Formats: sequence, structure tokens, C-alpha cells
Amino acid sequence: MKTLPEILARADKVFRPLTVSMPAKATVALYSANRKHFINKIANDYPRYNYNPPEELSRIMWDIRFRSPLFNAAGMFKNGEGYPLVARQGAGAYLAGTTTGSPRKGNKKNNIYQPFAPYPRSKAASNWLGLPNEGHGVVAERLSELDKINGCPIGASVSASPGEHEKVALVELTQGMNLYEKAGVDFIELNESCPNVPSHGITSTAVLDDQLVNRCEYIFHTFLQKRKRRLPVIVKFSNDTHITMVPLLIDLLVTLGFDGINFGNTSTSYKQYEPYIHPSEKKLYEYFVSNFGGGLSGKPLLSSSLSLCTASVDYLREHLPKHEFHVIRTGGIETPEDVHASEHAGISLNQWYTGYFENYSHTGNDVYQKFYEKLLLLEQQQ
Repeated sequence: MKTLPEILARADKVFRPLTVSMPAKATVALYSANRKHFINKIANDYPRYNYNPPEELSRIMWDIRFRSPLFNAAGMFKNGEGYPLVARQGAGAYLAGTTTGSPRKGNKKNNIYQPFAPYPRSKAASNWLGLPNEGHGVVAERLSELDKINGCPIGASVSASPGEHEKVALVELTQGMNLYEKAGVDFIELNESCPNVPSHGITSTAVLDDQLVNRCEYIFHTFLQKRKRRLPVIVKFSNDTHITMVPLLIDLLVTLGFDGINFGNTSTSYKQYEPYIHPSEKKLYEYFVSNFGGGLSGKPLLSSSLSLCTASVDYLREHLPKHEFHVIRTGGIETPEDVHASEHAGISLNQWYTGYFENYSHTGNDVYQKFYEKLLLLEQQQ
């Protein structure tokens, strides 16, 4: 028997192409108002059984067992909710956040709170959420109380607080990382990719951004050098990063002792991805971009995330780091073929968001099981 969230997701799958044909402002208002409630219902669902992925999908990284190469991206479960859900579904890990030093309510404009718009025919979405979260301290405490399921490690995504003075934001950031270390999380992801943070989304093809370098060096001196246990810290960059920046970014992270790199997040290259938007959804897309901006997620980013991550793997193979360093891919992941392409390229892990909800609307709480069954068939055909 299907649970209520599964039924609602299936119904939304059927009616969403019709609802996005309403006037654009009405569509954005409708989905912005209901999105948070819908995700909360899913997060608090409890699958009827605990699915364990086949052992051949697992891998050991940083002495941590990930039972599969796929899990949720940051932002799906902003405040540390949803771990029992995805752990029982069969996710390879769980990532909470992104959190900041102080609680944030998120963006509001034109009487729309945390603007969001889906493009179902394009298998994409836009959001201008503004990093809403309850703060490092609250979420760290919540994560500390979770009962872990073997093979589903817990990660926390963190960011410097937008709008804070740089020195204050950095102190709060590393304080938060210390709180997560004490909470017992298995890995931390530093979010340098949010489209709503002015200093994020590095696209320069010439030199590293000074603010980025300063943040990374500060984290090195105040956290990485003082870790009380092996706690991997990954840095996540935008899918809009120019590919020529890959060697510079990797050299910076490896030199400072970071443990991995993630490309990427949503995109603000609106004109570049406009051809990927279905003609029937162009007006909604143009309305959202012109009124809110924000970030585009979903299938249109599939190629850029693969290109950036493949370039990262290739560079690391030529310039072997002295410590364990991995490449994670985020952006456009939706099908087993997408993860299979990552595996073929040597990418270690994958995160999904829009693709998760697309699959969930079809298969409900069997979302990971059905995905892995098809992935294993692809692996066996090689």
C-alpha cells in the first residue's frame, strides 16, 4: 500500500504539466507555497521496509563505507530531517543542509516566499530559496541524535553566511564545522556554489578568486589542521565554473588538505540553457529568470557536471595527490545511465535533487531499489 506522500507525488506527476500552463506568477506562487510542505511530508515518511543495496555497489572512501554511489544533494533536507527516510530507501549516504551561522528565513519577493518553479517537460526546475535553514547549532544537535544505518553515512553541508562581515562569517563557519565534528557526522561539504551568494559561482578563466582562497586558507588553519579525527571536507563548486579553472581549484584544495571536490550545483547561465527548456515552459522560465534569477537545476546540467568532473579525474590521475582525494558529481543526475557514465569516468560519488523527485514520483519509496536494479544491469552488460 502506498503512503500519502507517494500518492501525492504520483498525483503531482500527472497534473504538474497542466498546472505549469497557468499564468507564470500563479504557477510560481502555487509551487513556492506548497513545495516546503510537500518535502516535509516526504521527509517524515517511513518506508514499510529497509532496503539494502547489493554489496557490489558499495565502496570505501576515507575509511567510510558508502553502500552505493548515489545520495541526496544539499538543500533537499535543509534542517537535518529525512535521514530515516533515505536510509531505509537505500541511499548511499545522507547530506543535510546547507546551514549557516545564523538562522535564515530565505528570500521573498513579489509576495512570494522562497520562489520555486518546476519545468516537468524539461525535467528541470528553478529556485531562489536563499539558503533557508535553522543554523549550524540546531541542525548539528539534530544530526547528533540520529541512529545511523550501516553504509549510509551522514554528511553536513555548510556555508559562510551571506551578508555577514567576512571575518564574522568565517568564524561562524568554522564554529559550525566544529559543531558537526562533535555531532559525529561522517563528512562535511563546504558549499561554494550557491547562486544566491555573491562570492560563489567562480567562473574566471584566469586566476582564483581572492575571497575563495582566503576562505579555504582560513578553514585550513582553524579547522583542517585541528581535526580531532579523520573527517573529510569536500568543497562544492558551481556547474558554471569554467573548465580551465579545474586544475587551479584542485591544486588549491589538495595543497590545503581538503579531501574532495564536487561539481556542481544549480546554474545561472540562463541563456546557455534556455534551448533545453521545453517550448511550453519557456514563458514560465523567462518569468522566473527575469523576476528572481536564482539557479536552474535538473537535466540541462547533465553535460556540464560530467565534463567538469571528468576533467577533475583526469587531472588527478596526472597529478596524484599525496592524500586521498575524491571527485563527486552533482547536476542533472536522473537515470542509471547517468551514474554509469560517472562510474566509467572514475567519478566516486553522485548527488541528485531534481532527479530524485522525478524518480520518486514514479516509484515512491522504491526509488533507490528500482534505480540500482537498472544500474546493475548496465554494469553487467559491460
